[in-house]
Amino acid sequence: MRRLANSPPAWSVPAVTRLVSAAVGLLLLVASTARCSPASMGPRETPPPEKRAFPAVVKGATLRAVGDDRRGYGTRTARQTMNRLRDLGVNTIGVLLQGRMTHGQSDEVMGASRGELAAVGEALDDARDLGFATVLVPHLYIDDGTWRGYVSFKDPKRAKRWWETYADFVGTAAALGEAHGASALSVGVELKAMSSDPLALVRMGTVVSRVREIYGGLLTYSANWDEAENVTFWSLVDLVGVNGYYPLVPTPERGAEQTARRLRALAESTGKEVLVVEVGYRSSPLSYVRPWEWPEQIEAQVDEASQAKAWAAVLTHWLPAPGVRGLMAWVIPTDPDDPASEPRHGFNPLNKQAEQVLAEAFRKESPTSASR
Repeated sequence: MRRLANSPPAWSVPAVTRLVSAAVGLLLLVASTARCSPASMGPRETPPPEKRAFPAVVKGATLRAVGDDRRGYGTRTARQTMNRLRDLGVNTIGVLLQGRMTHGQSDEVMGASRGELAAVGEALDDARDLGFATVLVPHLYIDDGTWRGYVSFKDPKRAKRWWETYADFVGTAAALGEAHGASALSVGVELKAMSSDPLALVRMGTVVSRVREIYGGLLTYSANWDEAENVTFWSLVDLVGVNGYYPLVPTPERGAEQTARRLRALAESTGKEVLVVEVGYRSSPLSYVRPWEWPEQIEAQVDEASQAKAWAAVLTHWLPAPGVRGLMAWVIPTDPDDPASEPRHGFNPLNKQAEQVLAEAFRKESPTSASR
């Protein structure tokens, strides 16, 4: 077990329960490397933990581990942050699992280390134990800085190789999510260059079939905001997922209102509810115009009011929109009080004007899905 100093005494009932859960999770993950098939995993001696029901209106926040393992996933610091989010009215926590490619044309997806898998499992356990629904999101990062949305292959053999290793990565995520009671799982993030291809329906179909053999929660796919209407495989998942970095123009209020109509139309065209898996704004001037830019890409100028204004508009128009299941705020570091976790002009809304805006919206009683 990791970070025993932050764990309950070894003789306590919660500690024993978590040790058993971790052991089951490790067995499932080892099995997942053998193509994640039920036959390879064998019979389960201990059933997986019960999944928290997915809320009728998701008021979520994605928790990102800071680089220091003493304050990352599964630590006391992360649990304190989750408690703080619960007090703000958050009912769903997003947890990130990292896969990697060495460069934009690499045909191999490399999965997370055992240590990273264990930490992600602990984060899912902590969130579930605190009463949150959870969304496990396998993010794909590329070492040379290429955006994952550009990944595509003209050579069929290289494409086949990439999809095989990608299926292994997502299969491992599925085993992890099942072992630790994740409420929902994203089967991909912003694969824009491939998701509109008719072949993607077949390739993602293979991935989803493997996942459904071992994972019993809801499935989504996290499409980029300008990708969602062209995805060919929405029929394979339960919720239409969107990373909602839409430019809010000409003003945050009008832009958010227009985007709410776009989200409603997406729900109607697919026949499925839309979950905004990611949405966030930097605390910098005019961040709502190009919300997809990273803090490192712009001038380090702080404007909390700009961030708060964007959040107020989005929460007002998106949360109650027909067909929208809810949204997940991007992004909360596991230690949001450490200035080194993110630049002051970054996305984290805590300790800024936007925190109160989120609290006011999330604490309100939500309409039931039937009334929406």
